[in-house]
Amino acid sequence: MPTELELDRLFWNAINANAEFFTWLLWRTKFSEKDLVLVTNEKWHQRWYRDPVTKKDSETDILLMLSEPTTGKRYALHIENKPDHRQWEPEQPENYRKRALDRMSKWRYDDFQTVLMAPRSFIAGSPAQAAQFDLTIPYEEVARFVPAFLVAGLAPC
Repeated sequence: MPTELELDRLFWNAINANAEFFTWLLWRTKFSEKDLVLVTNEKWHQRWYRDPVTKKDSETDILLMLSEPTTGKRYALHIENKPDHRQWEPEQPENYRKRALDRMSKWRYDDFQTVLMAPRSFIAGSPAQAAQFDLTIPYEEVARFVPAFLVAGLAPC
């Protein structure tokens, strides 16, 4: 079974190389009506953040930066990849929004959405945490473009 890190890389490679996958994902966001391109020359993986109040470190597993060529505006998708065998860290779901808001200026984007990508069973098993994200995307749907996600969503750990 692929590791979380391997799934992150497989996701990035597919979203970067497969226009149909990119369009499929974008269609699910509030940015679906915009003509956006994926920014590929910036760090996309494990963007670290230290909360200025609590001094706790956290990360965004996958940060998709999107650009609107005609306006120059940028948008971000902060994606938490949560395999079935992983547990929530304290305040992890809430921190996704907090981090996204706090990083808008530094990471240079005009708007964002937070995304939970996990097996359907994980999403169903943690409804309060999933509700903290703007969007949930089941592994089983991502598997249409990245087959390893089907294996990861169904295989016990």
